[in-house]
Amino acid sequence: MSSSERDKALRDAKQILMQIARDLSTPRNIRRAARNALRELDNTELSLALRAANAIDILQEVTDDPQIPTFARTAILEAISLLDLIAKE
Repeated sequence: MSSSERDKALRDAKQILMQIARDLSTPRNIRRAARNALRELDNTELSLALRAANAIDILQEVTDDPQIPTFARTAILEAISLLDLIAKE
C-alpha cells in the first residue's frame, strides 16, 4: 500500500468515525467508542499500524452491542476494514 493510499484510508476512516461521533441518533456508548478510536488514531507516540490496530479493538467491542443501529454498525465495519488495511502493514 502506497503512502497516499494509506493516507486516504486513514482520512476516510476518520471521517466515518467523526460522523458516528456527531450523530445524536446513535447511542452514547457507540459515539464514545468512535471518539475513543479517533483519539487513538491521533496518538502520535505510537506507529500508525499500532494506532490502527488499537482503534480496531475499540470499535470491535461495540459491534456486538445489540442496541447499535444498523447504519452505525455498517459504518463502523467500513471503518474497521479501512483501518485493517493500515494495521496489516
